[in-house]
Order: sequence, then structure tokens, then C-alpha cells
Amino acid sequence: MKKVFRTLVAMLVIAASLTGCQKEKSSEKKILSFAFVSPAVQAVITENAKTIVATVPEGTAVTSMIPIITVSEMATVHPASGTPMDFTNPVTYTVTAEDGSQASYIVTVTFGSGGGGGGNGGTTDPTEFSGNIDANTTWPDLGLPVDYIVNGRVYINGNALLTIEPGVTIMFTGTNGAIEVGENAGLRMVGTADKPIKFVGPANNPNKGSWHQILVNSKRADNVWEYVEFIRGGANDNAWSAVIDLQGAKVSMKNCTIDGSLGYGIDLEYETRFTAFEGNTIKNCAQYPIVSEYWTSLLDLTANNTFESNGHNFIDAQCRDINMEQHTTLKAMPIPYYMESGLNVSGGYKLTIEPGTQMYFKSEQNVDIQDAVTLVADGTAEKPIIFRGMEDQNSYWLGIKYHSTKEASVMNHCQILNCGEDYETFEGGCLRIYAGSRLTLTNCTIGKSLHYGITLDGVELFGRITHSNNTFVNCGHGNVWLYTGGEWNGGQYEDGQILEDLP
Repeated sequence: MKKVFRTLVAMLVIAASLTGCQKEKSSEKKILSFAFVSPAVQAVITENAKTIVATVPEGTAVTSMIPIITVSEMATVHPASGTPMDFTNPVTYTVTAEDGSQASYIVTVTFGSGGGGGGNGGTTDPTEFSGNIDANTTWPDLGLPVDYIVNGRVYINGNALLTIEPGVTIMFTGTNGAIEVGENAGLRMVGTADKPIKFVGPANNPNKGSWHQILVNSKRADNVWEYVEFIRGGANDNAWSAVIDLQGAKVSMKNCTIDGSLGYGIDLEYETRFTAFEGNTIKNCAQYPIVSEYWTSLLDLTANNTFESNGHNFIDAQCRDINMEQHTTLKAMPIPYYMESGLNVSGGYKLTIEPGTQMYFKSEQNVDIQDAVTLVADGTAEKPIIFRGMEDQNSYWLGIKYHSTKEASVMNHCQILNCGEDYETFEGGCLRIYAGSRLTLTNCTIGKSLHYGITLDGVELFGRITHSNNTFVNCGHGNVWLYTGGEWNGGQYEDGQILEDLP
């Protein structure tokens, strides 16, 4: 009996000893280093954000790269170190501690030559931003391939001004990446030709829409952008997003590049104004390079900009009404305006349309020139002013309704094509001139109409309509139709008479 008792005591002592020596399991779960062997690249780890960025030389094949990963003692990582992975898109690595707790890191591979804009900063880690900027802030060039990483959406609030210096590269980590400038805030970005400022998505996501947009609500004079590159933005859940969304803003934009939007290049909303828009390039956008619902926003554009390889290489004018409060000039652009809603011009001022301006109209839309408007559409033989259908087919759009009573109105070297309403309504002309109108019509080409070239609606020809050297092309029912007759130099023309030309 005593022997059994001594055995039990010994077992209890041994158990107590073992329990006292048992260590608590570790909760450490960090990636301590992340590197590639080929090419030999050490990644930058931002521990607080759990992001890892590795910059490899341009042209590196990233579809089967082998990372060497060091993690906390007693922890494991998945996918495991040494496992070939496709880094075309960001890859998530999960570290599991000894106690079973986990942490996830997002690994992004970018391309670069290693200079990152030529800065002389000494830091080795990019700076990460998210959330709000509530005070004046400057982002200097850190001398890295990527200087700043933006997670999600950054808001510039209050009276804060964000200044981005030459040579800075900002990388958005995903399709929700954006910067929004509040109504009283500002965004100043002035790069140089040698040290542009760049906004990019993950370089291993080569698709359009790898980040979202820059949205500006501010009219501050600080909003000056020069030599800024916006690359592969415009992400959204529909095709109407834009890389740059200006909502009632005022911006100076020179020598900037928008390349590769999933939607539009620039969306001009709520009568946004450009204090300058010169030397910019907008290319490779899936939709139109520029869209606006307000004519005042389009009037600031100038011809010395480049638009190329866009899904629809037109300026999308979704605005019909120009209610002029001063003399107004519609500038010729290197690409046509797409007149999605037609054009209605009113107000007691002069509308000048520059030589070389091209306007392509959507089906069933028209131009309506009201009686108080002085129209000066004075083109040249080399630079005619073009009014035509979006598609080159007869009577595709409705044409021009002309009411102006202003003696100085002129249409010279204009092409008015693909138009003409239903002739049974007596409105079947590419150009319908109403009673009381005045116009000098010279050197114009009118036609591609299933019906008439010009309809004269009770017009007194003598002393009101001056015409010479006009050409009619493919007018199905005749060149000129006098709807209610008219008089010219003592001659009487009957209602419904068809003329080969104006007398």
C-alpha cells in the first residue's frame, strides 16, 4: 500500500513539473524579409499597412517568380517561401503564428529602372497615405520607384493644400484608389518635362482601370497641374467613369498626359472652367477623351492638344443650350465635337465658330439658331466649318433651323451634310431659313439629303438673303423649296415651288 502511495506522489510531482515548464505559444506573425533571387530584388515592407512592394526591371517576366521569405520564429507563411507565383496582379500572403492567429500581407510587383524620378531622398520605404488630409501637406520626391502608396481614397479637406513636387510617383493599390479635393481645398502638381509627376496603379496590373480617379470640387487658384501623367485609371463599375472628374472646379492643366482610361479621360461637370488647357495628350481611353454637359466648360479648350487612339475620338458634347450672356467663340479642336443633344443658341450676342470646327450630330438632333443671335461661321477653303451626321448617310440628322434677324450673320465655307427632316412636313431641308431672317450664305456645300437642300419658309429674299457660289449635293427632291412662296426683286414665287438654286 505504501508502495502504491509513493508511486502516485511521484507521478503528481512529475506532472506538476511538466506543467510548470510548458511555454506559452508565440503570437508573432510578421514577414521579416521578402526578396526575389532572379532578378535579385529586395522588396520594401510597410508593416503598419501590411503591404510589400518589389520593383523589378522593365520587361521582367512576372508570371512565375520565386520569392524567398523570412517570417517570425515559429510562424509559417502561405504560399510557402520558394513557391513560384504569378505576380501579374497583387498576391496575398498569409502568416500563421504558433498560436494559430494570422496576418495577411499584399505583395505588389512594380516595374521601374530604379531611379523613380531622380530625387535625392535617403529613405528606402515609400510613404503610405489613406483617409484625410486636413492641413497643408507637401509630398516631396523620395527618390524611389514609388514614392507614395495610396490605399483606398484620400480626401483633401477644409482649406488644406496638397502640393506634389516634381519627380513624385504615386501608386494606388487597387481599383478604389482615388484622391478627392474638397470645395475649399486645393491640389497643386507642377512637374517638369524631365521629372513628371506620375499617378499609377500596380504596375503588375497592366489593364485600363487599375485605379479610380482624381475628383476636384475646388475653384482655388492653387489648382495648377503641369507635366502630370495619369496612367491606366478610370476604374468603376460602369463605363462612365473618368480619370479626372471636375465638378464645378477651376483648374489650369498644361502638358499633362492621360493614358489608358477604362472610361472617359476628363468629365467636366457643373460648369467647370479651365484657366488654361494647353499641350495635353489624352489617349487610349475606352470612351471619349472629354465629356461635358455644359458648353461653358468646353469653351476653354484650345487646339494645341493631342487626342489619339481613344474608343471614340470625339469631344462628347452632351449639352444642347448655349444661352449667351456675352460674345462667345466655339474653338476648332483637332478632333470633332460629337453633338449628342444637338445645339440651341440663344441670347442677344454673337456666336463665332472658328474655321476648321467639326460638329458631328446624333440622329434626330438639330441646330436651332434663335432670332437675337448673330452667327459668324466664317470658314475657309482650307478649313471649312462642318455640320454633318455622326454617320455618313442621307438625312441622318435633322439639320439647321435658322431664325436670326441679325444683318451681320454669315455662313461661309460651311459644309451642311447628311441632314433634312421629313419633306412631308415641309421641313425637309438641311438648312431651313425662316421668315424675317437675314444671312449671307457663300461658298457652302449643302446636301446628302433625301429631301431638300434648303427650305425657305416665307422668306423675303431681296435684301435679306445674300448668296453666291453655293453647291448642292444629292438632294433627293430638289435644291431649294419655297414653303409659302416669296418675293425677290419684284418676282413672285408660288407656295411649294422648287428652285434649282436661290434666284
